[in-house]
Amino acid sequence: MEIPFDASVVHQHASRLLLEGNKVTVTQIADAMQIEPSDGLQAELERWWLEVEGQVPFRKSLRSDYHRPEVPETVYQSVQMIWDNALKDARLELELAARNTVDTSTNDQGLSSDDELYLSRTQIEALEDSNQRMRNQMMDRDTSVKNLEAERAMLRSNLQSTESNVGDLERLLAQARGDAEQAASSRDEAKKQLDQRMKEEILRHQEGMNKAESKLSYYRHQLDKLRDEWGKKEGALNARLQDMQAQVARNDVTNDTQIRQIRSQDEELKRFRGEITNQSRNVSASNTQILATNNRLKRLEDELQLREAEIKESKKRGLLDKADSTRRETELRNLMKDKDTELNLSLAKVSELQRIMIAREEEIRRLTAKL
Repeated sequence: MEIPFDASVVHQHASRLLLEGNKVTVTQIADAMQIEPSDGLQAELERWWLEVEGQVPFRKSLRSDYHRPEVPETVYQSVQMIWDNALKDARLELELAARNTVDTSTNDQGLSSDDELYLSRTQIEALEDSNQRMRNQMMDRDTSVKNLEAERAMLRSNLQSTESNVGDLERLLAQARGDAEQAASSRDEAKKQLDQRMKEEILRHQEGMNKAESKLSYYRHQLDKLRDEWGKKEGALNARLQDMQAQVARNDVTNDTQIRQIRSQDEELKRFRGEITNQSRNVSASNTQILATNNRLKRLEDELQLREAEIKESKKRGLLDKADSTRRETELRNLMKDKDTELNLSLAKVSELQRIMIAREEEIRRLTAKL
C-alpha cells in the first residue's frame, strides 16, 4: 500500500539536495522523508523537475545586448559556445530521464542505440555551430586586420605630418627665443630709462618742494607781520574809539546838566509868572513894584532866551559831535572789514600753499614707494 506524503515536503527536500550539489533521486528523497520509494513519489519528483526546468531560461540567448557582459568578443563567443553545449547536454539528459520513466518496458539495447544516435546528432549540430562560429570569427579577424592596416597607414601619415609640425614648432621656438632675448634687452634699456626719469622727477619734485617751503615760510612771515600791524592798529582804533565814547559821554552829561538847569529855570519862570499873575491883581497897589517886577521879568526873559540859545548851541554841538563820532566809527569798521578781508585772502593763500605742499609730499611718497 502506497504511503501518503506532502508534495511541498518533496519539493523542499529536492531543492535542498540540488543546492547541496547532490544528485536528486527517488531513493534519496524517500530516505530523507523516511518512507518507501513509490510511483507517486517518482511522479511528484518529475513535476518538480518540470518546475525547475521552467525556472531556468534555457532558450534565452546570451547574445542579447541587455545581458551581455563587458568582456572581449573571443571570450564571449567561447563562453556562449560552452553554454549552448551545456544546455544541449542538459536537455538530452532530461529527455533521457523522461524516456526512462515513461517507457520502462522498452528494450535496453534499443534505448542505448537511440541515445547514441541522438547524441551523435547533437554533437554534429554542436560541431556545425562551432564551425560556423569559427568562420564568423575568421571573418571578423580579417576585417580587424584590414582595419588595423588602414589605421597603421593613417598613423604613418599622422606621424609624417607630426614630424613636419615638430620641425615647424622648432623653428617657431628658435624665433620665439630670439624675440624673447630681444625683448629682454629692450626691457633692460626701458628699465634704465625709467630709473633715470624717476631720478629726474624726484629731483624736480624736491626742487618744487623746496620752493614751495620757501614761499610758505615767506607767506607765514608776511602773515605774522600783518597780524602784528593789525593788532597795533586795532589797539589804536580801540583807544581812539574809547576816547570818542568818553567825549560823547561827557557831552551827554553836559547836555543833561543844561536840560536840568533849563527845567529849573522853567519852573522858576512858572513861579515868577504866578507871582506876576498875583501881582497883576494888585497893580493898583504898587506901580513901582510892577515896574520893578517887569524889569526883572525882562531880565529873566533875556536870560532865558540866552539860556535857550546856549541850549540850542549845545544841542547842535552834541549832534555834530555825535555825527562825527558815528562817521569815525563807520570808517573804523570799514577799515576793520578791509583788514579782515585781507587777512582772509592771506589765510586762503596759505591754505592753498599747504594743500599744494601736501599733494607734493604725497606724490613724493608715492614715487619713493615705487622705487
